[in-house]
Amino acid sequence: MNKLILTIALFLVAHITFAQLPKLAVVSFDVNDQSLKRPELLEVLRLEMSKEATYATIDKYEIAESLKKEEIDPSTCFSLSCLKTAGKLLGADYVLTGSANKLGERIFISLRMIDMKTNEQVETSQEFSFIPEKASTMIKITSAKMLGKPADIELEKSLSNKESYESAVNNPNEYSLNLSGPRMGYTFFTGDGANVIRAKKSDGGYDRNPAFFQMGYQFEKQYLNEGNIQALFEFVPMISGLDQGLFIPSLSVFNGIRNNKNGLEFAVGPSVNLTKEYNKYIYQDKYYHLDELREEYPLVNENDLEREYKADSRGENRLKSYIVLAAGYSFKSGKLNIPVNAYVVPSKDNLRFGLSVGFNTRK
Repeated sequence: MNKLILTIALFLVAHITFAQLPKLAVVSFDVNDQSLKRPELLEVLRLEMSKEATYATIDKYEIAESLKKEEIDPSTCFSLSCLKTAGKLLGADYVLTGSANKLGERIFISLRMIDMKTNEQVETSQEFSFIPEKASTMIKITSAKMLGKPADIELEKSLSNKESYESAVNNPNEYSLNLSGPRMGYTFFTGDGANVIRAKKSDGGYDRNPAFFQMGYQFEKQYLNEGNIQALFEFVPMISGLDQGLFIPSLSVFNGIRNNKNGLEFAVGPSVNLTKEYNKYIYQDKYYHLDELREEYPLVNENDLEREYKADSRGENRLKSYIVLAAGYSFKSGKLNIPVNAYVVPSKDNLRFGLSVGFNTRK
């Protein structure tokens, strides 16, 4: 029984306290750019004001129903006369309206509160860089200023000062550049690698052209973003040689840096692939298959010679590692990204290079 009485008492106190608070009606919000979402910003403003214990914010559904009965459109109710009429219908003590206007590369947030009894108006304005994705945060900053609350100086600076240090806060568009997607292109061999590919199969070659078609997929994970620059890991599994009847799988892992605005990037990382190699004998600075050595130098004891694995179609499958240096640029057409990458693979016996192109859509 005592708990019930206490609950009722608390409810009555809360009700009386709420009833004594001056009523605030957040009626309208105006925007002049389609990238600024009027209903969303109006709701953010209403929620921010409802957090303030100084006012009893009138429910948005009550406002909509009351204004609809009197054929008042809140999306066009900005004049003093219209706002006062709306305030009287709602029994409000204060009426609040706001606007977000884009001028050049800046956005101006303005709030205006009207005292229904005295007609006194309190206006607050704040200037920010034009970042539509952060408009809700700008509303919060401006409403806090109107209510006399302490501001987050660093956050306000990052959104207001053109000279402030660029970060993911004031460059939200740049954060979303992700080029994960299919890749295809060609890789070209030079030096000993090209010679082996051209050689006859009987000589340990492949009897193929030293240019292989490649196809695969790029997965990427961003781990750092500041302003226009992001750092990321890229994982690229590929299959090469299908155009010439070969199946050569590979995996490259890159650590790269990318400019988010133009897609220019540089990356470096290891690559491994399956290749056929034979442990050849070294004699007089040349490499020989065992049969070739015995045929050409029958008196040489192969057990006395050093050996080294070399590319040879008669050998066994082995994993081989390389370092890949790559650079790229992303072309854009609407929401379509077209990344183009060039790369080079230096090694002891040859230089391999290639070009790939891909595509994806920006979400």
